[in-house]
Amino acid sequence: MKQILPYISVGLDEGNRCVIVVEDYELFDFIEDFLGEECDLAYEYRISKERPGGEIITMFFPLGVAPEIIEASLANLSPAEVERVYKLNN
Repeated sequence: MKQILPYISVGLDEGNRCVIVVEDYELFDFIEDFLGEECDLAYEYRISKERPGGEIITMFFPLGVAPEIIEASLANLSPAEVERVYKLNN
């Protein structure tokens, strides 16, 4: 996994499926909306894991979506905006 923004990592799972790991539900919602509405990149499914202070959400994308596509899309986000959204719950 490669951390590309605060609280956001991108990588491949064991089946070579691109995944994004987001360390907060509010931030996940923000990323989900951005990727879906602005970038037309919908994920197939997600899983979440509880942790003290919130959730960690993993988004799984279709096999044809490369991590580089996700990284390039997320590069359009400001780290300051990501931090602001994260701090809404943390």
